[in-house]
Amino acid sequence: MLCASLTLLHSAPSFSSGYQSHDSIKDTAATFLMSKLSRHSSGGIEIEVITNRLDPRLRLRQCEVALEPFLPTGANLSGNTSVGIRCQDNKPWSLYVSAKIIKYADIYITTRFLPRGEQLKQGDFSLERHDISSRSIGYITDIKAIEGKILRRPLRHNSIIPPNALTEAMLIKRGDRVTILAQNTGVKVHMKGKALKNGAKGEIIRVRNLSSKRIIEGKVLSEGVVGVRL
Repeated sequence: MLCASLTLLHSAPSFSSGYQSHDSIKDTAATFLMSKLSRHSSGGIEIEVITNRLDPRLRLRQCEVALEPFLPTGANLSGNTSVGIRCQDNKPWSLYVSAKIIKYADIYITTRFLPRGEQLKQGDFSLERHDISSRSIGYITDIKAIEGKILRRPLRHNSIIPPNALTEAMLIKRGDRVTILAQNTGVKVHMKGKALKNGAKGEIIRVRNLSSKRIIEGKVLSEGVVGVRL
């Protein structure tokens, strides 16, 4: 579910009739950004748009048609950005409104120091709401992407857990006795084998068939099981 809020900072003084109110300009900019963000953001993200004050000395003629917002070339939909506002009546004008976009999400952090090579389990991590607007190295919101994974590097207590810090657990180690599951439509054959390489789930490894002594390649399906096609 996408949550949103608009914050307008330092409302400008009301001008006499004939001038475009600063609030109407900022409202147009904020509403435009929220509309854009709602189409590009995934569920569970809370978004706050803060539009900054305009120069109080700025006086623009009241537009006779609806204000037209637009994104300037190169403008971002995260962090500090700007929105163009233009009046397209017979006496056109335009300006830019600076704004800040803040995105919040419930993401996983460590609950203690975790050394390199640790296999993550319940109690090693917890959900916490964070500002992810400028989070360039990523974050994790799904427990399935964490539980049982192995740390590539140590993480300090209360660290955000980035995806690139995790790797799949090795379900098979070189030298392990494994079951080779050969299957095709409606047919399954189980054979005994020996792993010639470490393997995580989904990886392709070489195994030796202990009956035929042939070396074949198969996909790691689960702990101690390698699948091949007949």
